[in-house]
Amino acid sequence: MARDERVGKPAYAAVSTRITGIQLAGARLREIAVVRVDERGGVVDEWSAVLHPDGAWIALADVAATLRERLSQMAIVTHNGRLGIEVLRSELAHLGWQLPTLAQLTIIDASYHYLPGLVHRRLSDCCTAAGVPYEGGMPNSSPLSEARAVAGLLARFVQSATGLPDLPELLQVTLRAWVYPWPEGPTRTADAPRPWPGRRGPGVLSTLGGQPLADAIAAVADVRTNGYLSLVAETLQDGRLTAETYPGLAEAEALYRLTPEAAAAARKAFFDALVHQAIEADRYHLEARQELWRVADTIDCPRDSVIEPIVEATPVEFPKLVDESGAKKPTDGRRAATPAQMRAWAIANGFDVEGYIRLPWSIVRAFEEAHAAPVDRTMRQTVREEPAANERAPRNDSRPALGAELRPLLMPAPRSGGESGGGSASDGAGRPATRSARGTDSDDGVPQLDFDRLETPPVGNPLV
Repeated sequence: MARDERVGKPAYAAVSTRITGIQLAGARLREIAVVRVDERGGVVDEWSAVLHPDGAWIALADVAATLRERLSQMAIVTHNGRLGIEVLRSELAHLGWQLPTLAQLTIIDASYHYLPGLVHRRLSDCCTAAGVPYEGGMPNSSPLSEARAVAGLLARFVQSATGLPDLPELLQVTLRAWVYPWPEGPTRTADAPRPWPGRRGPGVLSTLGGQPLADAIAAVADVRTNGYLSLVAETLQDGRLTAETYPGLAEAEALYRLTPEAAAAARKAFFDALVHQAIEADRYHLEARQELWRVADTIDCPRDSVIEPIVEATPVEFPKLVDESGAKKPTDGRRAATPAQMRAWAIANGFDVEGYIRLPWSIVRAFEEAHAAPVDRTMRQTVREEPAANERAPRNDSRPALGAELRPLLMPAPRSGGESGGGSASDGAGRPATRSARGTDSDDGVPQLDFDRLETPPVGNPLV
């Protein structure tokens, strides 16, 4: 693109890259786009290239001189492209170029000063907040459209369009870039050609990708860790970060000025936020749990960080189906249970629960059995009796009447051969003490039980 004579000399280079992996020793630069901007934010020119070493596309060696022309003594500005710029340095060093220190600035870092109220700090979020047009978005964005968006944000920042004072680093980075020009060409012999890496594998995240990743980052990140966690989330989603390529992530920690301990703490906080976010959204079914376990294995977090928060976040205490001795431990917690709590209990107890479907009856039945109130079958059955009219005596105390008395059902005495079937005994007051199962009684209000037909008294059924 020809230079616009109405703008000043270029001072910043908005750069966007596409790389094949996160390990600097084997990652390759696939695409690059550069949009140069003057000190007032005016776009000077733009350039892009798709790179490949076998001649099918442009080889990096053929455009190395062009890259020097566009990037030498320029302040390199990316959205979160520290790793991409380091891969570019590695690629040029492989071709014999000895590059000086590159003066860099990222939009993510500057957004904490110019856009302090943002929750999410993706490129699209920053453009929306600053009123910068952004053509396309993931997965349809190209390096050139991203570089244009970075240039637009940079123009808003240098023009103080947000009404905030200038960020000192934004002005100093141009001075540092001017001090260290690039060499005129390669200073040593190029290394042996390297094989082009194969196609990357599928991303680790599918169910929990996209916006949930941005929410998890926003919950725990700060100005020091936001760029690093954004790199972790991006590479998890596009398949560059796997259990095999994870050791290469340690090389990126130094680019974000993080110690190994600080980087591990940031990854653990990000993963915990992702788990709690899944719990709040009721997305911890079998597929989501397996995906969380894959993420835990990939970024070196314990698998216990998945199940333990699910159990702790459940409002009702859900015990195991059996205790240590193998006996069931029923409780009365079911009265306040909801379907989401039943699902949480089933997951905590090892059931396979698919998401977004009705719970199968087998799990509901197991839940009810685990939380049913225990039934005491050792107490004798009692009946409620009203005293006869001639037995009601006036009360001499001030206690209120309690209504009917509870009398135990007395088992009949064993019959003997000479015993009369219709006889009955009486106490001192003339009231019957026991009743025969087949005999008659003047108190017709008392229910009779035929123990010849009922081997055991009924339990739990009302007597009428």
